[in-house]
Amino acid sequence: MNTTVRKILIVGDAGRGKTTLAKNFSKETRIPYYQTDDYLWKVKFTIPNDKKKSEEEISEIYKKSEWIIEGTTRRLFRKGIEKADVIYLLEFNSIFYQYYYLIKRFLTRKNERIIDICRLLKHVTYKKFKKGYRNHLPPLREMLEPYNHKVVRLTSLRDINQLFVSKNN
Repeated sequence: MNTTVRKILIVGDAGRGKTTLAKNFSKETRIPYYQTDDYLWKVKFTIPNDKKKSEEEISEIYKKSEWIIEGTTRRLFRKGIEKADVIYLLEFNSIFYQYYYLIKRFLTRKNERIIDICRLLKHVTYKKFKKGYRNHLPPLREMLEPYNHKVVRLTSLRDINQLFVSKNN
């Protein structure tokens, strides 16, 4: 990891490996990582946090000299786009791997219900095929376009694994 990179934003759809990537970067760099989900929810995946409060709370993280933030919630990471030294965009072509990892993750979590995973699978399917869920914000690619010079696109697990293989050789 380049030592001048101290602010890392990791974005993409659910079930793409953002948390794992953030944990690995954090372990390697000793930079703390944060999840937008921790600001989005009062009680994770059940009771949402107040929108204004969640945006104010995560804005405090963006003021720090170093951070790794990962998530899918565009309104929570949009302020970090400009401040990030590098942005990792995880955008895989296959939705089937995404389904697999989301279901696998669901089976390891204690607080999620079957209805939760059904809603999430529906949500990612709709997003993949552009059937709604805009929330009055531009699409992710459009948000990142002015910052393409610092966006690293990862389109597979192989791409993610290569980040760490090339650094350790």
